[in-house]
Amino acid sequence: MTSSTTLRGRGRRERPSDGEAALPVAERVYRRLRDAIATGELPPRARLSERALSACLGVSTSPVKAALARLEAEGMVVTQPRRGTWVAFDPAKLAEMGLIRAALEGVAARLAAGRMNEARLGQLRAILAELAAATEALDTARLIEANERFHATVLAAADNLFLANAVKALRGYYLMTQRRMRTAQLEPHKAQAEHEAIVAALAARDGTAAEAAMRAHIARTVETLWAEHLARNRA
Repeated sequence: MTSSTTLRGRGRRERPSDGEAALPVAERVYRRLRDAIATGELPPRARLSERALSACLGVSTSPVKAALARLEAEGMVVTQPRRGTWVAFDPAKLAEMGLIRAALEGVAARLAAGRMNEARLGQLRAILAELAAATEALDTARLIEANERFHATVLAAADNLFLANAVKALRGYYLMTQRRMRTAQLEPHKAQAEHEAIVAALAARDGTAAEAAMRAHIARTVETLWAEHLARNRA
């Protein structure tokens, strides 16, 4: 394991951007650390010091502690008594974690199909419209935000706490997948067609079709990500 690591610009307190300044401190610290892990600024196996991170970010140790606890719940960091905290995220594991997510969310879609109602379908169709608009504009930020709400809505419709907790544990890897892929690589027009197929299956209350559509959607993203990861390593 590497020695204690902090953010770039050590010794200089970071100042939040105008957009970040409106966020609660704990949320701002969480996003900064999450992004630093995603980009490799905080590399795999890097040891994290609450005191050093709080000094760099210009905050107390309380929001850093809260952010690290949140990241640990998402599988991004690990904390062990007397050993400390270190980065657990490894880009090489994105593909296999994606396959696990595909299986879990496939089951969620199957369960959701059996419990679907018109109100929930209305929510999904509204999100589909947002995704369509963002797709035409190639607006990556809007695509990621609406896509996350789409998957969260399907998971909520499944109404299974154990499944929800299992998917939540993979949230960190899911967010890293989104942040590591450029708009063109996400192939948003294909994703839009896949989302429409999922909603059509849910509307038909066809659990088998809904599970297959969800698995295929996530599997394609995983394959694209893995190809991009291999290409980056060869460069």
